[in-house]
Amino acid sequence: MSNTTVSSAKKPRYEIRIAGAGGQGIILAGIMLAEAGIIQDLYVAQSQSYGPETRGGNSISEVIFSQAEIDFPQCTELDVLIALTQIACDRNLSDMKEDGLVIVDSEAVQRVLWEKTIPIPLAEIARQVGEERAINVAALGSLVPFCPLISRQAVTEAIANRLPPKKLEANIQAFDKALNFARRWQGRLKRAGTKEEYEI
Repeated sequence: MSNTTVSSAKKPRYEIRIAGAGGQGIILAGIMLAEAGIIQDLYVAQSQSYGPETRGGNSISEVIFSQAEIDFPQCTELDVLIALTQIACDRNLSDMKEDGLVIVDSEAVQRVLWEKTIPIPLAEIARQVGEERAINVAALGSLVPFCPLISRQAVTEAIANRLPPKKLEANIQAFDKALNFARRWQGRLKRAGTKEEYEI
């Protein structure tokens, strides 16, 4: 997907991968994130892959943002990985950029072999708002403070375009809870050693 040409920035690409299990809304999250980029006049590439199982299989959604044309539409070095399961975290760390950020659901991921890691209780946030399936939207909220190319307004607009009205209020609550949780990590990113386990 692409849209109006704008001037190049120092950082022409910003690569994001959301990974988890089937049934967690990973693909929809990627679609909504890509739409938010289009709303903000960015060039966007979005792709997805998932296992044969409808629920429980591996699911990945990738989004690339750029202020210049995207010459290769697949992620090669992730700026951000959002992992909603331990398996998703373990399998995708090898694709991280050297100074990339890993955001994990602290309930599902107990160990991260990556220095720059933020644990956020995404599943718990979704339960708190009474909508367990809002974990994917909570994941988008956790991303916003760390992605310089997208805004809360653009992402919430994309969410509203994709979700039924009766589900929207709870999902926006989950989004904002995760966003505020993530903001508290700015400036004090957790540094996890290769053998360190953490929990919230």
